[in-house]
Amino acid sequence: MKYGFKPPIIVPEDYFLGSGKLGSVVLNDTGDWRPYLPVFEKQNQGNETSCCVSFGSLSVLEILHRFQYGLEPNYSDRFLCKASGTDPNSGNNPKTVCDTLRHQGCVPETEYPFVVPLDEFFQDIPKQIFDTGLNWLKNYDVGYEYVAKDKIKDALKRSPLGVAVQAWNQNDKGEYIRLGSSNHWCVLVAYDEFDRPIIWDSYDKGLKVLEKGYDLEFVQLYTLKKKP
Repeated sequence: MKYGFKPPIIVPEDYFLGSGKLGSVVLNDTGDWRPYLPVFEKQNQGNETSCCVSFGSLSVLEILHRFQYGLEPNYSDRFLCKASGTDPNSGNNPKTVCDTLRHQGCVPETEYPFVVPLDEFFQDIPKQIFDTGLNWLKNYDVGYEYVAKDKIKDALKRSPLGVAVQAWNQNDKGEYIRLGSSNHWCVLVAYDEFDRPIIWDSYDKGLKVLEKGYDLEFVQLYTLKKKP
């Protein structure tokens, strides 16, 4: 089964939590973003899009917008998937997708909705839709930085976190466990009372409980700021 995560190539020039370059700040002292979850949307609605990185990244922005500004937008996953060059057979990496967000912006789901046939889903984007994304950038700034594994809980107070996981295997407790290399991108939104990671997913039911100590990879923090 395909999910759509490709590892990013991280270089020294990239931003990392603790460098101070991004200017992220603590927003949510609890580190629990579950009260602000967006509408659940599936990346596979009959045909596999391999767009998990786009779905996860937009879920983070939707959560941040609701937390900071009181309104939950619904951004077009289809637009970001295509604009970022996602391959329906192999997916994409978070670095490429987030850089596309920074330079191409977001489009409302109502203006470029999900469609089932893959050839239509991945058709060329009309210019007016690209213009809508660029207009969005007149009002918002998006940023991202990587997070070391020992700083995950601190980072979770600053934003929901994009994380790479291995999808999907469960133990006899119903927790999701890692049995191989990362192939899927989703959103870390909390830790529960047993210190188990809780993630928001674009497959099946939205919330999933991972086993305690699950090895989250390529952890990424996001910022969303309105321009003056």
